[in-house]
Parts: sequence; C-alpha cells; structure tokens
Amino acid sequence: MLDDATAGTTVPAPHCTWCSAELPSNHETVCPSCGATLLGDGETQVPGLTAIDAEAILRNARAAKTKPRSRLMSWISGEYEDDDAAQAPPGSLSPPPAAVRREMLRLELEAQVANAQAEVEAMAADAALENGTPLDLPGDVAEAEAAAEEGAAEVAAQVEDEAAAAEAIADEAPSGADETPPR
Repeated sequence: MLDDATAGTTVPAPHCTWCSAELPSNHETVCPSCGATLLGDGETQVPGLTAIDAEAILRNARAAKTKPRSRLMSWISGEYEDDDAAQAPPGSLSPPPAAVRREMLRLELEAQVANAQAEVEAMAADAALENGTPLDLPGDVAEAEAAAEEGAAEVAAQVEDEAAAAEAIADEAPSGADETPPR
C-alpha cells in the first residue's frame, strides 16, 4: 500500500539555492539563470565571511595609533585634553563695572518690590474671599497703595546704600587691565 501511494508522486525539480530558479538536473555545477556556483571545489572557509580573518586582526593590532576622538565625545566621556588656546583672555572674567552692578541691583530690587506688591494683593484677595467682601473697597486699595509706597521708599533707600557701597568698593579696587582675577 505504501508503494501505491508513492508510485504516483514525482520528485520535485531541483532549484538554485541563490535565485530559486528551476534547474534542469541535480548534477548542475553552475546555475543557468544567475551563474552562481552550486557544486564546486572552492574554499569552504572564506576569511571575514565564514572564518576569522587573522590578517585583519594583525593589521589592526599593528596600527596601534589611536584615532583622535571628536571633541563632543571627549567632553562626554571626560577624556579631553586641556587646551591652552581655549583659556579666556585676561580681564574677560573680571566683575562688571560699578555702574553695571548698580543697575543690576536696582533691577533686582524693583523685581522684589513688584513681587511684594503681588503678594500683598494676593493676601488682600484671599482675605476678601474669606470675609465675603468685595475686593475693590476704597479702604483696602488705599492701604495697599500706602504699603507699596512705603516699601518702595525702603527699597529706594537700600538701593542708594548699596550703590554707595559698590562705588566705594570700585574706588578701592586697583584698575590694572593686565591683572587677572583670582580664581
């Protein structure tokens, strides 16, 4: 019975392992459509493909010269060399002049006053919400404005004191352009 079942079947035709084209026989050594070698006495180990290429390893070992790393990769890994050319010129890291420091202090204090006024207004709004009273009562606005003016007067006095102190420090400091600031 087994012979009857296998007697009617045919053996599939051989195919090229490279391009899957049908081959005329099982004994073909070259594929007629793609020209690939199917059976041959060629090398079974191809260096770099089927075997380790010892010559390439030796060439890389001989070339012990390292390639320079990119500056970004060196910076990320922390393996960078300190360049003398990358240092800042003398005087570029010195503190700003007294007039600039005075303006910076004035701007900082104005920001603090604006912040304090916003806090006063927020606290007044919270108190009005808790009490259930309208926010824009003339008494509350007058008190807030008086507090703001009082705070502004205090800040102005502080600015004048700090500006005088900055000028005194600037007058005492040596004015040498060739000196570098201490680090």
